[in-house]
Amino acid sequence: MNKSLSVKRVEKKYVIGKLQAEELLLRLKKALPPDPYAGYEPYFVRSLYFDSYDNDDYYDKMAGIQNRKKIRIRIYDENTDVIKLELKQKFGVTQQKHSFSIDRELCEELMRGRYEGLLEFNDPMLDQIHYLMVKEVYRPKCIVEYERTAFALPNNDTRITFDTKVRTSVGCLDLFAPRSHYRPADIEDLVVLEVKYNHFLLSYVKDLLATSDLYIGSYSKYINARQDLV
Repeated sequence: MNKSLSVKRVEKKYVIGKLQAEELLLRLKKALPPDPYAGYEPYFVRSLYFDSYDNDDYYDKMAGIQNRKKIRIRIYDENTDVIKLELKQKFGVTQQKHSFSIDRELCEELMRGRYEGLLEFNDPMLDQIHYLMVKEVYRPKCIVEYERTAFALPNNDTRITFDTKVRTSVGCLDLFAPRSHYRPADIEDLVVLEVKYNHFLLSYVKDLLATSDLYIGSYSKYINARQDLV
């Protein structure tokens, strides 16, 4: 593990149509810098979600519990050199994400339900994640993948992302398996827009978004993927 990151931001989520998304993307490209990872081009994101034996995180989200969490492992563009273990906690409208870079070997161990490797780094947050995953018998539950186009501003740690072609799997829980195991999500023809920032949203960014007549939604990629519980 070579680095960790903790980010605390407000996060707002919208589900919009493809035409609306294309129009908004064109406006944002004229005014906002792209995400440094891929520029203005979309990149691939795949996440393996864990949940407790009783699926507490799923049911907390379904019940609208204000303080809840997610644990996941994420890769980008099928690049196994960049693997992130993340604990995402929600406190009302505020989200806090703890992210740790891990290697393929540790990732494989976590996918097998073996969490002892988290204790080797003497990191208090990793110790907490280990305790939680062992105590509540966390196991891999589903995989979600999609294409993301992102904008990033250093001011107030602002990020705006557009997620398309959302696909899910509960039958295959290997983060590195071929994509043939995945099914289109219910919102395949729509776009998930997320607006994240710290403190406050800059006024000119707010004005750009206001031109699209957006409405906050409660869509969750993880909930959508858990068709086994419906």
